[in-house]
Amino acid sequence: MQALIRCNQEVGPLAPFWNGTGFTPGELLLTHDIQQALTYYGSIPHHGITFVRIHFLLELVRVVKAEDGSPQYDWSLLDEGLSWLVRNHLKPFFEIMGNPSSYFNDFNDKGQLNQWKEMVTQLAQHLMERFGRAEVESWYFETWNEPDGGWWPQWPHDEGSFCNYYDASSEGLKAANPALIFGGPGSCRTLSSLFKAVMAHCDSGKNFFTGETGVRLDFISIHEKGATATPEDIDPNTSGLWQREAKIVEYIRVQHPRLAELPFMNNECDPQVGWWHVHTWHARPYYAGLACKIVNQHLRGLVDGMKVNYTVLSNDNGFIGTWGNRTLLTRFGQSGLIEDGQSRHKPRLVTDGQPVKFPAFELVKKPIFNAWVMLSLLGDTRCAIEPEGAVDADLGVIATRRGDDQVAVLIYHSRDRVMSSGSQRVELRLEGLPFTEAALAHYRIDEEHGDPFGLWANPATGERQAAEKPSAALYAALRARQELETLGETERIQAEHGTLHLAFDLPLHAVSLVLLSARPATAPDAVSGVHMETYEGLTGQPEVMITWEGLPSRVIRSYEVLRAAAPAGPYQRVNPADLLCSAFLDVSENIGQQACYRVRAVDYWGRAGEPSAIASLPG
Repeated sequence: MQALIRCNQEVGPLAPFWNGTGFTPGELLLTHDIQQALTYYGSIPHHGITFVRIHFLLELVRVVKAEDGSPQYDWSLLDEGLSWLVRNHLKPFFEIMGNPSSYFNDFNDKGQLNQWKEMVTQLAQHLMERFGRAEVESWYFETWNEPDGGWWPQWPHDEGSFCNYYDASSEGLKAANPALIFGGPGSCRTLSSLFKAVMAHCDSGKNFFTGETGVRLDFISIHEKGATATPEDIDPNTSGLWQREAKIVEYIRVQHPRLAELPFMNNECDPQVGWWHVHTWHARPYYAGLACKIVNQHLRGLVDGMKVNYTVLSNDNGFIGTWGNRTLLTRFGQSGLIEDGQSRHKPRLVTDGQPVKFPAFELVKKPIFNAWVMLSLLGDTRCAIEPEGAVDADLGVIATRRGDDQVAVLIYHSRDRVMSSGSQRVELRLEGLPFTEAALAHYRIDEEHGDPFGLWANPATGERQAAEKPSAALYAALRARQELETLGETERIQAEHGTLHLAFDLPLHAVSLVLLSARPATAPDAVSGVHMETYEGLTGQPEVMITWEGLPSRVIRSYEVLRAAAPAGPYQRVNPADLLCSAFLDVSENIGQQACYRVRAVDYWGRAGEPSAIASLPG
């Protein structure tokens, strides 16, 4: 493949609309497993994952009846769960979903509808008191998940009931704060009758509470995926995925033009339905390449081709699972209730109002996690590419720029067919670069870079059969390979007349990110906000999760986590691999009872910022 990238020719702005994930049920927020996972999600640079869409959040709310029989609400478990999102700079994509203490049973009953509306008002007021008005105004609020799926008894057989519920939720939020964002319907059947009913209701229907014509709709959300649920490794159809979205957009433009410019989102955009089915490709570079291709298909087909106001493309891969599950991380350890609660979409993780205690665990990043790290490094302006190429080609390019300081080009080699392999030569000609000298970092996801599953599954390790309990040495090796890696060392390049030629081989399946950065005048700033959590792992060794505030700098080569036995030092780097994310799990028998940590940033020119203030484990 040959491509000409005109760095001085803008195609348009690029907002990171892919920055979401999701899981179920809400009770998982009370477990150490998902809390550590959320720490990893929030550590991706530049808020690469921002929104987390979680089913059944209202199951964390308990009803306490007052003396007059009216419901009063205990928000304590919900507060505990959401606090783990906010502390990691994540925002809930809050589905108004669940039935507190099984209190509600009829959305055609006027009394219950008013009580639901009042509950939503109290919910929003409480959230603003707890987390701050501005913070909650930055969240999305959405209807019940997939009301047209056929598994909720009240929908889709009674579409009027769902519209009543919609009005109660909308008016309840509005009573608390008209600036809160609300939309839906989060439907999963392409142009289902319920989807059409909601669009008609919001466009020209009668508001149950106000009697007005039309109901507010701040965004339109749907779910389209690349293949149906099956335990077989059938090939996803990525082009079919965005093309079905295009049909929905066309329907709205023809039938409800008043709604046509609203933000549009597919907030469960996955290659295949059924997160729990074991597909080995979930653990491999294949999934990373496929995700990047899906992003590019939406850019070319919907944003460029149809001028859609595309706002969110979220994958539903924030679950806790094994290598083969549709997850960002691999979990080792006993599953038991944790898997049952997720796969059946039923809350089973709280007993008598208290979270169930789960046994020890270990988490390891997959290549799909690092796809989001790569995407987070893209610029905010798209550059012109020649030739443009087809949206479903095996090879694709997203070329971006950030002012006059950086150019980032993402290239994927991805084919929908799972059982496929090969390699292609990629030749890039970059013209109009805004600098003549730069650092070149070439990041790569393939079977040789950032693929811990390839190490775990290698018979040479002699431990593949010990899937539930690898040795401490194998865990260490997996984590040393779980970070985003460069293809060779960072180079200093000269781009005469703003032109540069690059050529490399790109396997099938793989993703490359070519990052060209001008040298800033100063070294990175000092790191701040170092925090620690301790966990019980599977190896018997101490485990400390160190987090810090990620720097806004776009030229960080690595964060260095420094540890010492006492505040005075000496401090030694403990992260074996370069680290772009702002979280690191320190696992070592050498961690002392009073270990001290500092973190510093190092840029592509080897300049280190000042270390953070000292953070110590409690003695």
